[in-house]
Amino acid sequence: MPTYLASYDLRETNPDPHAAFLKQAAAYNWKPWVLGSNNIWYRLPNTTLQGTFANMEAAETALQGTRAATEREMGRTVTMSKWIIAEYGNARFNSDDRRNA
Repeated sequence: MPTYLASYDLRETNPDPHAAFLKQAAAYNWKPWVLGSNNIWYRLPNTTLQGTFANMEAAETALQGTRAATEREMGRTVTMSKWIIAEYGNARFNSDDRRNA
């Protein structure tokens, strides 16, 4: 199955929905980490996630499901004003936040 990267913007509100969004993202198979060929996990930039899904439609459904689940958890509207999903292939990355696999 292919891996996808997603980047998104959530409308800023009080309280901030980002912590709840990240918690829900994990339930929908999105992660804020990417595994390097050196077997070390690298934290992705803020509001960027990666996940493995059957196809692009499944990845989009999981991202939209994450937003909807965050709404249910917070009991109010959570607006994802912008988003992009791209199939992940060859890439170079670095992060100052790392952990062993």
